[in-house]
Amino acid sequence: MLEFMTLNTGLTLIGACLFIRLSNRLNQRVVSSKPRSTEDYLFKIARITGTSEYHVFIKAAETWPVSHAMVEQNFKDYLLNQTVPHYVNDLVRKNKQHIDGIDLNQF
Repeated sequence: MLEFMTLNTGLTLIGACLFIRLSNRLNQRVVSSKPRSTEDYLFKIARITGTSEYHVFIKAAETWPVSHAMVEQNFKDYLLNQTVPHYVNDLVRKNKQHIDGIDLNQF
């Protein structure tokens, strides 16, 4: 009986270790994968530059004839409806390759 309990405990520990290892490997794949949506790119740009998504909107508007009031309204729309204005889409589109080449640390 004692041998069975020891064997059962050993198998449980091996199973738990395998589960943790597979979970970590899957997590690394998810974290290191390329962003898929414009929202993901905005998040990544903000993390890379050490700013917020709002500042990304402001930076994107610098090369377009967009007023600061329009940027603020567009950002509010983005927060409420995930609507991304044309000038932000343009910034993301022009920088996708560069953004994809940068890996972010998990933490």
